[in-house]
Amino acid sequence: MQVIQKELNSVGKLNFIVHSSNADEVGTSRYSVLLTKLVADPSTCTIHYHWWRSIAGNVVDDDDVSIGLHDVLGVLTMPSDQYFKKAAEEEGATPDELKSFYENFDPPLFVVAMKTAADDANGFSFTDQKQASRVGEAVTQAVKLCGGKPDPF
Repeated sequence: MQVIQKELNSVGKLNFIVHSSNADEVGTSRYSVLLTKLVADPSTCTIHYHWWRSIAGNVVDDDDVSIGLHDVLGVLTMPSDQYFKKAAEEEGATPDELKSFYENFDPPLFVVAMKTAADDANGFSFTDQKQASRVGEAVTQAVKLCGGKPDPF
């Protein structure tokens, strides 16, 4: 849990551009995300943090978040573009829609995603692939120790 807390509190604000297209539209969006005040509490198997996100300069998220690691049903660590394509597929995108689905992150991002029974997907973003891997391994181990299911979803 200390690795999770230390690594995630060191990330800082991430600014990136997402170039995307699907069957209906093509676009480019500027994002900023910031995770702060992260506390990984081993006594309650919970991760608490503040999540802030803006799109094109407009704040769309500014919330306190808690994740109970005992409620996690799966953990994935992968490039963000692959993760969002997987999410589109899980949301029912057809094979033809997936052929035209495209998201490119500039700079490239990597995500450690956790899925819960409430069908919530929570994740942490990184520009450093090695850091994402370290955190992904630490989250997987913490989920195991807390009684959750760390298998990829």
